[in-house]
Amino acid sequence: MSASNHERIVWLHGLLSRVALGSVGLVLLASVVSASLFAAPAGQVPVSADEVVRGDPSRPWLSLVVNAGAGYEPAPEMLDTLVEKGVRATFFLMGWWAERNPELVQRIGAEHEVASHGHEVFDLTSVSDAAVVADLEQADAVIGGLIGRSTRPLWSPSAGYRDARVRRIAANLGYRPIYWTVDSGDWQVDATAERVLHRVLDNAVNGAIIVLHFESPRTRTSTAVVLPTMIDALRGRGYRLVTITELVTGILNEQTNSQSRFRTDKISDPRQ
Repeated sequence: MSASNHERIVWLHGLLSRVALGSVGLVLLASVVSASLFAAPAGQVPVSADEVVRGDPSRPWLSLVVNAGAGYEPAPEMLDTLVEKGVRATFFLMGWWAERNPELVQRIGAEHEVASHGHEVFDLTSVSDAAVVADLEQADAVIGGLIGRSTRPLWSPSAGYRDARVRRIAANLGYRPIYWTVDSGDWQVDATAERVLHRVLDNAVNGAIIVLHFESPRTRTSTAVVLPTMIDALRGRGYRLVTITELVTGILNEQTNSQSRFRTDKISDPRQ
């Protein structure tokens, strides 16, 4: 699809969404038209209700994804580490959190891939179709307004709450549901740096989607502390760290290539 066609589809979707503020049907129609008439261009994750839980198991790539929206103290030092290590991650942000942390969101948007984690509904399976639509649209409006681009097509459900109905609605809005392969456990109130590190390294496999958190109760004393070691250890095992889009499509982004060089030097596993 050409850039001009893509821009027209985005404009159509936005127009119908605004005109039909109280009508779920027209909002979904706009998304169905855009999703059904045009295939995803090369390098873009295809829209579908089929959930992604892992990339290609034959390729030694994996993604670090970072969720934000728990409401505790954020750990901006994680951003410093990612820059220092030359890693582009995929951040799934909640809209309400983005509203309260605009400067952090703008920095994240300049350095990383940004995706939707919804706006404020904790469990989308417990609300109506209209509420699901409103939550995802509001999140995209807020986050997109801060970073200058849409969060589409990547969406991950808040707290992992999703079912076939929610995934279908998300797909009709132009999203691809993303889940995870490895839960680092850093969201737990008793999380420790050592436990997070071991959980990630013990479960890392080709194509893994490893979920971390930017502002959970123990992020600053667990994930933020151990992230440099985690990145070095994963690279030492031969993994290349890529964004979700790169993981799913198998196509490396030029920005990633300019920021990160695949390290072939072997770094000792901290568990050995």
